[in-house]
Amino acid sequence: MTDAKTLDVWAEDGELVCTQSSVIDGFEIAYTVNINMTGVDVQPHILMMHLVTWLNKYDVERENKGLSPPSFATELLDKGKCDIKLKIDIQEAYSLSESEQGNWQQNGTRYECVSEFTNAVVEADLPPLLFIGGHEKDLPSCS
Repeated sequence: MTDAKTLDVWAEDGELVCTQSSVIDGFEIAYTVNINMTGVDVQPHILMMHLVTWLNKYDVERENKGLSPPSFATELLDKGKCDIKLKIDIQEAYSLSESEQGNWQQNGTRYECVSEFTNAVVEADLPPLLFIGGHEKDLPSCS
């Protein structure tokens, strides 16, 4: 278990990635998340499993983004406690979505800036792929 006294989290090395144009459709931010846990009663491998689960759910395209794997350091202390440091590179895309209440106006249309950082698609949750033909021999031969 950990609390605010034993946890320190911050982002650094932030980078704004955007195109220069009179019309803006979005941007990306890249940064490194630092997590320092001091004297915590958390086993490092359990924390790593939570991190892997989170990455698999929210950031499955890491390799396509060119992000390096998370790095860590641990120090085992007395009474089963430890210090754990994690560094995780993150890249998030933001885009403009038309909205009457949006806080950005461009060419007379209002938009809100929304994160595209979402849950990964789970194949089992997708609808089945159906081939529908109205006549025989509508689909190409498999031979």
